[in-house]
Amino acid sequence: MTGQCLPSQRLRQKIVKGEIKVENISLAKDEKGWFSNTDLESRIQPASFEPTIGDELYILDTELLGGFRPGNNETVRRSLLRLPQRQRLKVQIDSSGFELKTGFTYLFPLEERISLKEGERVESSPKSSTGRVFLRTRMLADCNPTYEEIHYSEGCSNFLQPWLLVQPLTFNTIIRPGDSLNQLRFFEGDNAMLTSSEIRMEMEKHPIVRKKGENEKVKPNITDGIQIHADFTGENMEGIVGLRARRNPLPIDLRKIGVYDAENYFEPIVIRDGKVEIKRGEHYLLTSAEVLSIPPHLSVQLKRHSIIGLSGPVDFAGFIDNGFEGDLVFELRSDEPRNITAEAGLLPVSKLEIFRSEVPDKIYGKSIGSSYQQQTGIRPAKGFRKFDYGLAARNYAKLNRDVLVMDAKDILKHHQTKEPFSWISEAEGKNLLNCIKEGFFHSRYDCESDEMILQPIPYVLILGEG
Repeated sequence: MTGQCLPSQRLRQKIVKGEIKVENISLAKDEKGWFSNTDLESRIQPASFEPTIGDELYILDTELLGGFRPGNNETVRRSLLRLPQRQRLKVQIDSSGFELKTGFTYLFPLEERISLKEGERVESSPKSSTGRVFLRTRMLADCNPTYEEIHYSEGCSNFLQPWLLVQPLTFNTIIRPGDSLNQLRFFEGDNAMLTSSEIRMEMEKHPIVRKKGENEKVKPNITDGIQIHADFTGENMEGIVGLRARRNPLPIDLRKIGVYDAENYFEPIVIRDGKVEIKRGEHYLLTSAEVLSIPPHLSVQLKRHSIIGLSGPVDFAGFIDNGFEGDLVFELRSDEPRNITAEAGLLPVSKLEIFRSEVPDKIYGKSIGSSYQQQTGIRPAKGFRKFDYGLAARNYAKLNRDVLVMDAKDILKHHQTKEPFSWISEAEGKNLLNCIKEGFFHSRYDCESDEMILQPIPYVLILGEG
């Protein structure tokens, strides 16, 4: 049987047949044949299904992470119970939210159950919004001593329980019951991934990748996948080539959209003297030098680990759905022995693995609520406000200089009214002038929106006889 990645309509069939068991949710359909339950339908993507977490989690002893997994004929729960109680603290969570903190490892039983036949398998990847805040997820399942994959197991129960190991790598995050942190792709057959020759034939019919600003066909390097590069030119992002995650203890609520200032959580990386420094162990958001255009009958996955450019993971959310168009965002960590300096230009990063699929009955895009269609440049997760590359690169002339500033508390003592201008006496004016003399200089870029400091701006009123 020719292998394939199952599309949305096949995933819906699996739910109806009970092969993906979803409890206590109506499976009624609308006129399009989609589930009337909009929450359930929104979890069916063109080539993946999003499971959910419940109200229960376990905080594991982090030292156990490398070795914790079930045996070939053992459930995850039984493996969990083998641990001493102090190494598996059970916590109940509710709709008010629970904060996952960096440095800790969490284990969630997922709400769904999965039944597989021989020749079927499931693969997991973090969702894009999960990966872009560097929330590392690794799926486990009963009778499968592997991470991120579920295979048919003859000696196990008909329904397998998937679990999710979660580690916040850079930011604390807030989660709630019903949240989806990862995506599942279902495969049948052994040869779902296209060979190099099949990829070349597809590229003749449809430009899966092209250079930015160019529509003509390109000939990328193809060896078991399409080689793809990080854009280290900075040409389309005001000289910015990456965003490096800052240490910020304020948590990110995964349900909020467009509320966080990206620069409070990311440091813009710019080209200096024609070079870009990548620090060992730090986490970066980068963007592809290529524009992707995925045809409806194909799904794509970015190879998570590659050594063609840097040693280390190059994505924490690698599924790319049928119909996606736009730049690709890499979530990268360098595991090189030391900091490296890369030349400005194009850096090979990884490969795109291409999978055959039926054309899904829903295509990635705004019509189904997709968040990242037609994205350009480095785009943080949807919880952040739109990133201003010009502002971050200090390319606005008025911001690229130092200005005189004062503690806002000090200067506001001299302005007690709500009016923009107020009269003060000569004596008060002298006190204000002395206060200004105690000011200090600050980058206007950094202080422009800082409410704790203010810029004293002089105005001159010229009166003449009219």
